[in-house]
This record gives sequence, C-alpha cells and structure tokens, in this order.
Amino acid sequence: MFTFMDTAGVKRARYTSPPGEVDRLSSLPDCLIFHVLLNLPTKDVVQTSLLSPRWTHLWKHVPGLDLDTEDFKELDTFVTVVDSFLERNRGSSVHRFKLAYDSPVVVEPNTGLVKRWLDAAAKLKVKHLNVSDNSSQSWDLVMSPTVYTCSSLVSLRLVGLTLPNTESVSLPSLKAMVLLLVEFTNNRALENLISKCPVLENLCIERSYGDGISILRVHSKSLLTFMHDAGNNEDYDEDRIVEIDAPMLIYLRISDARTTSFIIKSPPSIVEADIDTVFNLISGRRLGVANEVQKREMVRDFLIGISNVKDLTIASSTLEVIYDYSRYVQLPVFRNLFLLRVTFDSYMWEMLPVFLEVCPNLKHLVVGTSENPKTVGITVIARPWNLLSSLEHVDIERHLKGEALEMSLVGYFLESSPNLKTLVLSLDDSLKKGESAYKLTLSLDDAPKKEESDIFIELLNFPRLSSSCKIVV
Repeated sequence: MFTFMDTAGVKRARYTSPPGEVDRLSSLPDCLIFHVLLNLPTKDVVQTSLLSPRWTHLWKHVPGLDLDTEDFKELDTFVTVVDSFLERNRGSSVHRFKLAYDSPVVVEPNTGLVKRWLDAAAKLKVKHLNVSDNSSQSWDLVMSPTVYTCSSLVSLRLVGLTLPNTESVSLPSLKAMVLLLVEFTNNRALENLISKCPVLENLCIERSYGDGISILRVHSKSLLTFMHDAGNNEDYDEDRIVEIDAPMLIYLRISDARTTSFIIKSPPSIVEADIDTVFNLISGRRLGVANEVQKREMVRDFLIGISNVKDLTIASSTLEVIYDYSRYVQLPVFRNLFLLRVTFDSYMWEMLPVFLEVCPNLKHLVVGTSENPKTVGITVIARPWNLLSSLEHVDIERHLKGEALEMSLVGYFLESSPNLKTLVLSLDDSLKKGESAYKLTLSLDDAPKKEESDIFIELLNFPRLSSSCKIVV
C-alpha cells in the first residue's frame, strides 16, 4: 500500500452501512465502478481500499493513473507508484494516463524517466494522455516520438513540454488536443502535427512568448473548435501569422494581442466566435497610416471570414480596431448575428453604433464594462445613428451609478430601438435602499414613488421608441 501525503491521518476503519441500509455502491459491477473511479485522482481511488473487503484490491485494476508530485513526500514513492501502475497493466490497455509535477517540495523526475513512462503508456494503447510540467525544468522534456504514432490516442493535453518535428506522425483517433505553453523545435512541428490528425475536432493552443513559430498554419478538414491564446504582451514587436484553413469550423476563440495577421481560408460557417485581438497594432500604429494599407486589407478579410457568426463576443479593444478600420473601408455585413456581447474597458461605447449598423438582424445585445473603466480613448467622429430596428433585448451588466456617460448609453438604446422589449439594468449597491436587493419592472404606465432614487425617475422619463419596452432593474 502506497501512502500519500493527505492520507497519512486517515483512520483505517472499514466502512459499514447503517442498519437497514443497503450498500448499493458495492453491489455495482466492476465495470461501472471502474468508470466512476476513472474520473477521480489516483490518491482518492487508493483511499477506496478502506471501504470494505470488496474494495481492498479493486483500485489496483482501475485502468487510469492521475498523479501529482504534490501528493507525495518523496520522489521515490512517486516513481514507484507510476512504475507499478505500468507494470500491472502490461499486456492490457490504459484508459487515462495523467502526470503533473510542479511541487517545490518534491524533486521533479528527470526527463529520461518521464519519456520512458510516455513510451510505456503509448505501447499500452492509452486513450487519454495528460502531462503537465510547471516546474523549473519546463521545456526540457522533449515529447517522445512514440506518442506521435499512438493509434489509440483520443485526447492529448500537454503543458510546458517541447515538441519535436517528425514526419512520422499518425494519430488516426485523436479528437481533442490542448497545448499550453508548449515550445517547438521548428516552425513546422505544430503544423505537421495538426495535419496528421484526420479526425481532430477540438484544438486549444496557449502560446508562450518565444515558442519558435512565426507562421502557424492550422489545416484541418475535421476541426470544429479552435482556441488560440497568446496573451496581451504589448512589447511584442515581431510579426506573427496564424492561417486557419478549417472548412468545418463552428467555434473560434482568439485572445491574442501579439499576432499581426489572422488569415481565414475557405471561410467556414462559424456559428460562435469570441474575439479579443488588436492585430499587434501597438505603439500608436493606426490603420490610417499609409504603410498600414496591407493591415486594413487583412482586417477586412478577417471580418469577412467571421461575418456568418450567429453568436459573437468581442472585446472593446477589437471593436476599436474595427471602428478605426470603418473610417477607411466599408464594414462587411453580419447578417446572421443574433447575439452580441461586448465588454468595454473604457467609456468609449460610442464606437458600438458603428458596428451595430452592420448587424441588421441582431436580437440580443449584452454590454459589459470593466470594474474601473478608463475615461480616455480614441476620438469618436460624430455621425447620425441609425435605428436598431431588429433589437429586442439589451442587458447592461455593469452596476450603474447614474453617471452621465452611463445614462447616455441607456438613452441611446431606448431612443433608437423601435422593437425593444426589455432593457435589463443593474444598479450599484449605493443606489439601493434597504438591506436586500430587489427587482423592479418599469413600464410607461409606472409613476415614480417617493422612496425611489433619482435614477428611477430618470429612467422613467427617457423617451422610448418602443411602446412595449420594459426596463428591468
């Protein structure tokens, strides 16, 4: 029996059901019990041996390992547990193999030892492989080539490793791949890996500052979701390119201030997108500058590539780039957009109407604001605002304090939306009377009451194009 750090104080007593109760869990067949235990960390699985004689050795036959060095006082015990698991499963298949080592208490296993474990897991036809290295030795471990040809692998999650480039890649069953802060030996390592996964559906990449890839080509005929995160380091001055050729893509998420160009080839029918990027427009660079013509064309092509979305979440920094772009070139029309979410980090919400004008069928708008929005931003050109004829529901998530800029946003929706049904607001706690929060629905027939704050009076006095509009607070 291996002793984990957090089981040292466990009282070793057999569990017995209270009188009159049936131990239904122990009566389940082994296959169902294994299915439950596969979703638990190994330290918890081992503890089930204390339940009853039925469970004493059951944990040893669970075809999954989920270990963290933080669960051990000594490295030797950690190594023994992993080796014992692989030895017990020799000749059979492994459902899950998960290792994490980032504890300052335990010395991390050397890279040669981890590579041996990965080779063994691949030979045991592992289905779900998860290796996380958050230690001081991150990126010293180069992924074993054996994993690249593991035909049984269904999901792969790697953190803090280095991936080599090899032509011998064959992952016919891999459907989900998550690569977090992974580095690559050359530009083609990741591109080659993605292209050799014929049934890959979900791909998530969080890139490190210097991952060795200047051009990332994501070519996949099966990919359904793609998430790309590269942080928001504004000091990054290299031009990086992401090229997406995935005609089946339905969900796209980008959180990346560093990448200069996003190219969407064979525009897919993206249903949902979450976009937070400024296309590496830093240090005062703007789309109006003469040498930024190519950048404007790239932004145009990117917007066309996502213009079929139905559900869009967009950062105000991206909206600022789009607004800047709209001064020089006409925006594409987002005809299918039904739900739009925008979170502002400043009070420059006046950029929003420019984008709303190209969303002729928008029904639901959610407007959020950071907790401490800035009062500075780009200069907004005064222009007449068109009617928001399709808009039916607006949620303003920021806790309003009744400030002029906030109330002007409320007035904009009420005065520009002839078919608006509901406008949902949330007031700052300082405006509420009494200890508990409350909910009020204000219609045109309501009259302000004496105990209501001035903000309610102002809301009731706003002119509205929609006679059926209700303000829900």
